[in-house]
Amino acid sequence: MAKNNPPDLNIRPRILYQVAKAAWEGQLFERKEEICHLLQREFEDKATRRLVANQIRLAMGLEPNNSEEVINEYDEEALMGMGSEPAAISNLQIYENCQGTACETHCPLSTITRDELGQASIDKNQCKTDDQCAQACRFDNLTDKSQFVPLINLLRQNTHKVYASVAPAFAGQFGAEVTAGKLRSALLKLGFSEMVETALYADLVTIKEAFEYNEHVKGEHDFLITSCCCPIWIKLIENKFPDLMVHISPSVSPMIASGRVIKELEPDAKVVFIGPCIAKKSEAQLPDLKGAIDFVLTFQELATILEAATINPASEPDEENPVASWGGRIYARTGGVSAAVGMTLEKLIPRRAEKFNPIKVDGIPDCTKLLEDIRAGKLKANFIEGMACKGGCVGGPGRLLPPEEGTARVNDYGNAAPAHTPVENPQVYSILAKLGHYHDMPAMTGTSKMATILARKLNPAPPK
Repeated sequence: MAKNNPPDLNIRPRILYQVAKAAWEGQLFERKEEICHLLQREFEDKATRRLVANQIRLAMGLEPNNSEEVINEYDEEALMGMGSEPAAISNLQIYENCQGTACETHCPLSTITRDELGQASIDKNQCKTDDQCAQACRFDNLTDKSQFVPLINLLRQNTHKVYASVAPAFAGQFGAEVTAGKLRSALLKLGFSEMVETALYADLVTIKEAFEYNEHVKGEHDFLITSCCCPIWIKLIENKFPDLMVHISPSVSPMIASGRVIKELEPDAKVVFIGPCIAKKSEAQLPDLKGAIDFVLTFQELATILEAATINPASEPDEENPVASWGGRIYARTGGVSAAVGMTLEKLIPRRAEKFNPIKVDGIPDCTKLLEDIRAGKLKANFIEGMACKGGCVGGPGRLLPPEEGTARVNDYGNAAPAHTPVENPQVYSILAKLGHYHDMPAMTGTSKMATILARKLNPAPPK
């Protein structure tokens, strides 16, 4: 171990639990010193104590201050979730004079660099906070800012309807016996107004992607890069392959779609996305997308909150309200987007489905190699799906299951869907009817109306 490196730590789970428990009991500010001393008393050197203090601040949703003092008088408003930016962007911090190199090696976007003195820093304008660097750091030195303290306060206040938009990767994450219905009951008990499947909004995005393919892929050299799920995939293209940006489909992710649709129908509602991806915290704050999602929790963070609230999803009633199709539910694993769009094309525009030729890759090295092949003109596919995590979303850093097991659970959950494709899902048409104001478009055919509504609501720029 290098001289200036901190000791190996594994404190984040304990910090998250203590903060969540105090917040759930409504005593976070009163117990702030207790939480601080609980962990700091284990460490003697000042550098490590500063690291622990920053970890506690980040768990509370506060900015790090590089001091042994965890809370000061200016933090109370932010701590209680009343600041102007409660859903703050993830914030990775590097330990002072750390000599470890694993974080640099594992950063997919090369945003961690060192100055002439060897001090590491992160370019936060380029960082998408996918947490691969944090997982590689054995010192518990890198972490993202948690958002559950202001969320718990919001749930306790009961002043707004709060919707949980749960990513399809949830299947099996909270235990083999925890169905969608049991998780829904647990979330309602926690204070949410309703749980919705993000997969339903993946159904909407799938139909839009099929229309985008039909519009943009005309000849044998044309291709479309899907933008559906993975913000790291898009950031990789933006940073290293900007010449390919023109081929990216103009569609928001299912997460953003869920927030936009819910708030279109209930403007005062709050929407919380719950999934395995830490990069979604950054995506929710992008200028063109901001406002759709109020908070982002990982599965790990939700599990911590449920434990702190002594709620066991496995013991809750199974009261599912199934609404998404097989196509929307399998978005959670590699190849899911391609499969869903292909099947939807067969239903919507059969003649175009004949030449649909997708390719799918996962993991940053394979994503990079694929993009290099596209740039070199070596690729014959016309629909490109990339996922930064191995296995797709089920491999995200906020997961609770190994990716292979997560994939199997997602496939089972998809096969249990009441509809196979979005085109066969009556819930899709119900949403379109509510959003579309069909009477304003009497001259359009059903397909044209559908495409117009989806373009209005699901393009990256905020809806008018």
